[in-house]
Amino acid sequence: MNERSRYKNIPNALSFLRLLMVPLFILLFFKGSSYLWAGLVFLLAGVTDVLDGYIARSTGCVTKFGRIIDPLADKLMQISAFACLAIRQIIPAWAILILAAKELTLLLGGWILLRRVHDVPPSNKYGKAASAVFYFVTIAVIVFDMPEILQICLLSGALFLSVAALLIYSWQLKKYLRERETSHKPQ
Repeated sequence: MNERSRYKNIPNALSFLRLLMVPLFILLFFKGSSYLWAGLVFLLAGVTDVLDGYIARSTGCVTKFGRIIDPLADKLMQISAFACLAIRQIIPAWAILILAAKELTLLLGGWILLRRVHDVPPSNKYGKAASAVFYFVTIAVIVFDMPEILQICLLSGALFLSVAALLIYSWQLKKYLRERETSHKPQ
């Protein structure tokens, strides 16, 4: 067994584990009087996100399935966290609406690419940075008791970065499709 095949399924297993953490996070968030355990599950989800990406890239084990399941797990965890925070009125409802619209737009773009070119591109550094900030801010809001204005400012900043990443992804998608169409035209 070569080195690459030894690590091939680890990133996908970590993404799948992150999918399983979504209902656990929701259960812990609404079950107890403290959000600490839910915050720890959310933190663990963020760690598995970093690990699966690192392992996949460093071992050359990036798969088409991984490029689909990884962002799906991230989006479900992030939307679930924001929905829980909105339901408990820790954050305003408009925050979940913006995040849901952004994620649905990304999913639609990914679906269009999958239908047109039978593949989805890997995430870029802007999306990764926005996701990292989003995880950090959400954990801080869940775990630490802070003034509402600070929560709103931090979450608004994370949302702004997420929307900026969406705009960059949209621009890259248009450019990618334009280049692909140009390179596949008959001469």
